Parts: sequence; structure tokens; C-alpha cells
Amino acid sequence: MSKLKIPPKSYFQKIKKILYEEILPDIKNREFNNVRRAIYSNAKILDLMAKNGIYLNEISSGVSDRKAYKGYIKQIISDFKRNRYYRDYYPSKGNLEARRALCIRENYKLVAKNRYTPEDFCLAEGSTGAITMIFEYLSKYAPRGEILIQSPNYYLYKFVSNYYGLRLREIMPELGRKDVSFISADTIVKNITDKTKVIVITNPANPSGEILERNGLEKILKAAKERNLLVLIDELFSELVFSQKTFTAADLVASQLDTMENLVIVKGYSKSKNLVGLRIGYLYSKNKDLLNGVALIAQQRSSYSVASNFTGLICLDSFIQSVRFNGYKKINEVLADFKELPSIAEKSEAELYKSYNDYEKYFGQLMAFYSQRYNDIIKILGNDIEKSFPKYSAFNTIVKIREIGNVNSFDFMVNCFLTTGLKTEIAPCFGFDQRTWDTKLGFWLRLTFAKDKKLFKKGLEAFRDYKKYYLSSNKYFLNTGLSF
Repeated sequence: MSKLKIPPKSYFQKIKKILYEEILPDIKNREFNNVRRAIYSNAKILDLMAKNGIYLNEISSGVSDRKAYKGYIKQIISDFKRNRYYRDYYPSKGNLEARRALCIRENYKLVAKNRYTPEDFCLAEGSTGAITMIFEYLSKYAPRGEILIQSPNYYLYKFVSNYYGLRLREIMPELGRKDVSFISADTIVKNITDKTKVIVITNPANPSGEILERNGLEKILKAAKERNLLVLIDELFSELVFSQKTFTAADLVASQLDTMENLVIVKGYSKSKNLVGLRIGYLYSKNKDLLNGVALIAQQRSSYSVASNFTGLICLDSFIQSVRFNGYKKINEVLADFKELPSIAEKSEAELYKSYNDYEKYFGQLMAFYSQRYNDIIKILGNDIEKSFPKYSAFNTIVKIREIGNVNSFDFMVNCFLTTGLKTEIAPCFGFDQRTWDTKLGFWLRLTFAKDKKLFKKGLEAFRDYKKYYLSSNKYFLNTGLSF
């Protein structure tokens, strides 16, 4: 029936003892994600798994196995060899040359009167650093305000809200019988109350990859202006869309609606550039109070962001993305704008043209790889998928798995790990409690396209086979007695 080799019952009994005697007593906040991660990383459990021939594999991770573009690596190496950038302290918002490059790039979208200046940008320790600085700012200047977010969403928003004592209100998705949608502008707008101060949106969405289209952004930004709200748009995945026609940048809409002061955007290089360990992120906004407050927080945290060390990379990427946005026919116009930056001016036109062309080839191959992994999901798990999202954007998707409606999803997930070695992230990792998902929304599994091809396919097959075995023999497996 199953290709899996199921460990003996004594194996699960030993792990249950470790769970109750060692893991749970050490966890003060017994939240779904905290307990999941503690189990996944426990040395004794990992040792027992290895002794039973069970080795780790990840099909849900937020970290990419794909290599970064070689041109960016060469730029970083060159800058370090020449003792550039990392030797200096910078303003709290980050290196000015990097902010100027980002400013040029982002301004191509906007109407003239609403264009950015470098002072509207702040570098951060990845997008997570940008998000946490914004929330720390909110804890000081809007501590009693309500933050509205449509779940599921990036887990950090919930975690940081709790950390800073802010009130985060999750909005339940409206899942129809046929249409699947975790994000709806109409749902967000109708949930605004007098207590609401901030609306949070990831676009494209994490974990679903869903895209909030232009008319939805217009509705939210208009409501924000009428109610004097701040809209935080997390555009971390904005470059990784399979059709650029489906995605509209939030500030393009805000610029045309004259709502720029109601908007703050967060971006980073971990997903779109496969450079997670460098911690390059930034935020930008025309809201001067927000930017000044965030700058003070940045200064207190680390004097300046380490992203400044990678100014050469930021400038080169900003140039390449600007050419991609404007089209190759306008490369000379873009080049004229960027030639004022030292790290670009020192390169010949031939070098810059080659960097752009090489990146286009790299990026095309990357997106083709992601597209193929989506196809693997449908091919291998097709009969087990009740609902799925179309191929909107790359890196992640989330699928609803059939026949798990009456199962404790925490136990199902943990036993999957203990039996197959698969580290998975299911819907309670991204919002709401487990009980809400188990009783109202079902079992949704996040899958990450950016994993090794063979391991990813092997992991999908293992999940499929495990599910069959578990549903027919779940009394054999570990019963934690836990629900979150």
C-alpha cells in the first residue's frame, strides 16, 4: 500500500516521553509554531529518527535552494576586495548611494508630483527588520490602534504584534465552493472600524501566492485616505509573478489617487534574489512622521543597517530592475539616470548591458524552475488536493488536502515529520489558531517551489503515501493530546 517504512510503536512512545518531559516544560508560550519548531529541532528526536533511517527534507520552507545571480555575487566580492562600503558608518536610514538607487528605481512608476526622494527610504535587516521597525514605531505612536490583517499571512505580523502589545485583528477568508480566495479588498474594507489604524497586506500573498489586483488596491487606499489609516504593503514577492500584467505596485495606484502618505511599502532581497543570509531589506514611504520615527529606531538598534554593506549590489540590481520595468529599448535613458551613482558610473556600458542580459537569462530559468515545481505539485498530489490556487506567483503556494477534516492537524503534521522526515508548514503557521482551521477552513499545506527538484518530488510522494497510511492506521501513530 505505502512505500514508507513505518517505525515501531516503541519509537513513537519514546518521542511522546521526550515531548512531555523535556520539550513542553521548556516552552512558556505554547503556541502552534513554537511547539512545532521545538519538535523539529530537538536533538534527541532527530537522533531517534536517524537511527530509524528517517532523514530531514523540507517542502514548505521559506528558504530557497536556488543559487543567486552570479553578477550579484561578483559585485559583492569586488566591493569587499576593494574595501568599499563595509568600512564606514552611515546615516541611520542607510547608505545614501543605495537609497538614491532605490529612489530612481521606484520613481519610474509614479506621477511627477508624488515622486520619492532618498530621504523616503530606510534600509533594514531584511524585510523582517523593516516590518519590526514599523511595528515598533506603531507601539510608540499608535499603541491603542487596531491592526487589520487578512489571514493566513506571514507569521511575523502576529508574532511582532504580540511582542509589542499591539492589537492585531485577523479577518476570516471567504472561501466559496468553487472560487478560492484568501485576500479580498471588499472583505478588508467592510471590516474597518473606528479602532482601525493600520491595514496590512502582502502582495503577492504569503502563503498563497495570490495577487491583489489594481481595483482592490484602489478600494483599500481610498478607504485609508477617508479614514486616515496607514496601509502597510509587503511586496517581498513582487518580482516573482508569472505574468507581470496581473501585478500592480501599490505606490503606482497611490500616486494616482494622491494617497502616498497613507502608504508604506516593505521589500527585501531574500526571496526575489535568493540572498536570504545577507539580510538586505528596505521600506519606503512619503509619510515623513513614519520615516523619521523608523530612522530613530534604526539608529538605536544598530547605528545603521548592515544592508549598507551591499550598496554596490543594491545599485546594480536597481539598474537592472529599472531596465526590466522600462523595457530594453529605454536602456540608455535608464543608464543616464544611474550614471550619477559612483558604483554604476565606474562600469562601462558594455558591462552594464551584459549584466542586464545575463540577469534576464538567469531570471527566466529561475521562473521556469518555479513553474515546473508547481506542475509537480499538481501531478503528484492532484488526487489529494481539494482546492488550490492558480499559478499566480512564484516561491510559494498553498493547497487544501482532502479527507483530513476530522483529524487533529497538529498530530497529522508531527507524525508526518516523525515518519517521513518532512518539515512542513500548514495553515495555523500563518494565522488563526489550529482549532479554527480544523473546524472551519480545513487542512492547508504550504509548498515552496524554491527547493531541490529531486528532494521536492520525493517529499511530495512521501507526503502522499504517508497521508494514505495515516488515515487508515492513525491509532498506530503518536497521539499528542495537543491542540492550539
